Amino acid sequence: MRFGMKTTLSPQTYRRTWPCRNVTKHDVALLGALMLEAYRGTIDYEGETLEEAQAQAQREIDGKYGPLLHDCSFVCEIDGMARGAIMISRWHDVPLVTDIMVHPGMKNQGLGAFLLQKSMNALLELGETELSLYVTDGNTNAQHVYAKLGFEVVQSYD
Repeated sequence: MRFGMKTTLSPQTYRRTWPCRNVTKHDVALLGALMLEAYRGTIDYEGETLEEAQAQAQREIDGKYGPLLHDCSFVCEIDGMARGAIMISRWHDVPLVTDIMVHPGMKNQGLGAFLLQKSMNALLELGETELSLYVTDGNTNAQHVYAKLGFEVVQSYD
């Protein structure tokens, strides 16, 4: 089961920051590799290969879930490797987190929350008022971060 969550945007203060830049169309290989590492062994892993993860990253960049909002989508690279990323698209006229991924070596350090907060602030600068996302039931770490940042469950899907 998955939950649809939504929040009304408000300015976010970062507890900690990391070097980030906007996602570009040239980041497919980088994002695919990060996606595979971030999801492998989790409730969201479905046995994807590197090629399948890269194809998914390509589809998201190409607009599978609506146009990618490049100004609100970020990748954090540390020591030349992608350690975290978030992609935001416009889905049915509402900004949607299509992917947020954190490398296993960076888990529980606040990188996911930072990426989400950075995107929330970027959306506010564009005049947006809300943000939606979907989360898998059982992904308790993500659910905790989302609730802490003001997201509330608005629907559930089997």
